[in-house]
Amino acid sequence: MPENRALIPYAVERGAAVAVGHSAATYEEVMEAVSLGLSQASHTFNGMVPLHHRQPGAVGAALTCEGIFAQVIVDLVHIHPAVVRLLVQAKGVRRTVLVSDAMRAAGLPDGSYDLGGQWVRVREGVARLDPGGSLAGSTLTLDRALANVVAATGLPLEEALPMATALPAASIGLEESLGTLEPGRWADLVLLDEAGRVRLTMAGGKVVYRSDEVPAPGAA
Repeated sequence: MPENRALIPYAVERGAAVAVGHSAATYEEVMEAVSLGLSQASHTFNGMVPLHHRQPGAVGAALTCEGIFAQVIVDLVHIHPAVVRLLVQAKGVRRTVLVSDAMRAAGLPDGSYDLGGQWVRVREGVARLDPGGSLAGSTLTLDRALANVVAATGLPLEEALPMATALPAASIGLEESLGTLEPGRWADLVLLDEAGRVRLTMAGGKVVYRSDEVPAPGAA
């Protein structure tokens, strides 16, 4: 879109991170956008023209450009495990960002849900437009995304973890506030057990969720 040649630097100058996503842009158009300040690929592979060896498109730009953080929905529905592995091998853990694309059914049972005025049917945790059948967001949570990327790539948990913590923060310029356990950072924390299950959640330094397996402070 020609208007974006002015919009991208305007947004970046005001602290926004600009992404290409669900796009039929050519490789050359994306690389021009990178020169103007674009730094993200939203939902890499999804809604993009498929990679072609003579016309790499937005996918090819996301895979090869060091300046692009590649966001990816690792619910293993939007993206096949082999493609997850390909993305991480191409981008590395320092440029791959896990996102959920979760809609309102996340954490809730299968059934029908409204999504911006459209009906979505969730079956076995997969959200699709009803009627139509197109994927309509996901019910993914980032603890599951982390477990899925570990299973798909074989990476140790400690190597994969930054894709759900430090990298998302750094990709949008919030590395001084979020993403790591350091003094002065926001105290929004998630405690996982060895199986990657959420056992405790803190928001603003206050415990907002605690599983039965985690004793309260001072408990015997």
